[in-house]
Amino acid sequence: MRNLSPVLIAALLAACGAPAAPPVTPTRIATNTPTSAPTLAPKTLIVAHRGGAALAPENTLAAFSNALKLGVDMVECDAHLSKDDAVVVMHDFTVSRTTNGVGEIRDLTLAELKTLNAAAKFPGGSYAAQSVPTLGELLDLVKGHAGIQIEIKVGAGNARYPGIERKVIDLINARAMADQAIIISFDFPTLQEIKALDPRIKTGALVRADWFTARASADQVVADAIAATGADYFMPTAGPVTEAVVQAVHARGLGIGVWTVDTPQDMRRLADWGVDAITTNRPGEFKRVLGR
Repeated sequence: MRNLSPVLIAALLAACGAPAAPPVTPTRIATNTPTSAPTLAPKTLIVAHRGGAALAPENTLAAFSNALKLGVDMVECDAHLSKDDAVVVMHDFTVSRTTNGVGEIRDLTLAELKTLNAAAKFPGGSYAAQSVPTLGELLDLVKGHAGIQIEIKVGAGNARYPGIERKVIDLINARAMADQAIIISFDFPTLQEIKALDPRIKTGALVRADWFTARASADQVVADAIAATGADYFMPTAGPVTEAVVQAVHARGLGIGVWTVDTPQDMRRLADWGVDAITTNRPGEFKRVLGR
């Protein structure tokens, strides 16, 4: 990996890695993997998707706390703006799928969002009530314990939230977490804006399967995403990823992080190919596969 911070190299990684800090010589992160464990890329990072959505209500402090207890390398979350411009953590731009409320996040104040139960629709069964967290609350929770991937989302009609990039950067920098965070997005102008505002902040270009079908070669798949965003990491959905794609990313001195991988077979295959970070709803299972 290239241009990784020392903190991340020690605990996070190159592809879904962390931001900022001085560049270092590329290394593979070593782990103390038992000899009985499968032969895997030792540096593959475990990233808890929405905090580990199969284990606890997604994007809640309970889920992120559980992920930290499991010893993940990073957590992944989603960020929107409330009516009063607070950066809040939730996947959808509406609250109805995961809470006992209705409406768009952008139409609700932080105080109104805080009255909702973000565990109300947890498919794993009944769970203690959880409030909708702010990004600041989440950063305070994970600081010094794990890295964080922050996906900046868009609202209804794919409308960008005015000023969200600066707000997210300020929350990160206020906690001196530029070496522990990476901002990711499917919205390429968002990633360009992050780099324009603070080039130290690491970014990751998220792409779906159609990004692959529109391009003829593994190198073009990677090259087009990086050229369009200036991102530090290529972060595709796992399905269309091949070993050639992983090699194309690494040949550019970049890192690759894939999502969302929940079966042991896929975890093992992707880690064997040298994928740098794998995002999963089942971080405990991934730890078992890696022999950690």
